[in-house]
Amino acid sequence: MKTYFSHHLVTTGIIASLAIVSIATTTDVVPGQTLARMEKLGKELATPNSNHQILEKLAGEWNTVQTFMDTNPTAGTASYKMIYDNRFLDGTHTGSILDIPFEGRLTIGYDNYKHKYVISFIDNLGTALRTAEGMLDKSGEVLSLWGTMDEWMTDEHDKPVMYQFKFIDKDTFFLGIHDLSILDKNSLVIAVTYTRVNTN
Repeated sequence: MKTYFSHHLVTTGIIASLAIVSIATTTDVVPGQTLARMEKLGKELATPNSNHQILEKLAGEWNTVQTFMDTNPTAGTASYKMIYDNRFLDGTHTGSILDIPFEGRLTIGYDNYKHKYVISFIDNLGTALRTAEGMLDKSGEVLSLWGTMDEWMTDEHDKPVMYQFKFIDKDTFFLGIHDLSILDKNSLVIAVTYTRVNTN
């Protein structure tokens, strides 16, 4: 019994000592300093930077040529602009897939906290919201983002997919969508070439 009480007293003493040290440590931090650090960090994370300027290359009015798998190319249009004080690129793309007209909305940003580019896409042909995350290569000319998609025609869920933007010049860029579950041949399933509309 004495041994039990001795251990109990020692354990209680250790817990009390840790609590005192913890209180002493936390009281060394002035609340105003913590709030100031939070405010500074929040401002840094919310401020657009050079990573967001990359997205400005895609802003504008575009004519598009799109191919789906081995089908014949079809024409379309796209209109993108920077929104929320240049934090995101947002816009619409119209065209057709297998002679079915479609319209989609694309939003791209750079998450300062994650240090990644992020993307979301929706269209009028389904109820899915597709998302992906990725990075710019060292050349600054290729933006690759990875995510998943569901293939209802084959009843496959969460198939890996890559969206890859290639900046060719100020008036041309290319978007390739890759089905990464295709291992034995070219994984490119959708290819879209964008040519800037001459506004002069």
